[in-house]
Amino acid sequence: MAKKTLTSGLLGTVTGLSKEAESVSTNSAVAPVEMPKEVAPEIPGQSDKRRPGRPSANSGEPEICVTFKLPDSLAQEIKMLAVVERTTQKEIITAALKEYISQRVK
Repeated sequence: MAKKTLTSGLLGTVTGLSKEAESVSTNSAVAPVEMPKEVAPEIPGQSDKRRPGRPSANSGEPEICVTFKLPDSLAQEIKMLAVVERTTQKEIITAALKEYISQRVK
């Protein structure tokens, strides 16, 4: 036995819509709405092209990558502290180094 499918003609008679009305209503409902450029907020210094990678979270100061070894126990403590304080290891180490340097300079 053959499987029956609805054709556009049958669909029109069942729903009461013609093929033209169906396409007009579908197109008008799905049409994207574009905001004029003068309404869209613009951020100074931001271009339309996105830069690859994670967005910078620093204060605008350039950063360099520094690699050094720590004792395993200290590294684990930093990781656990970062989880407990809901922050990053980088922020903990940066704060600790700033405090250490400020005390040494006095």
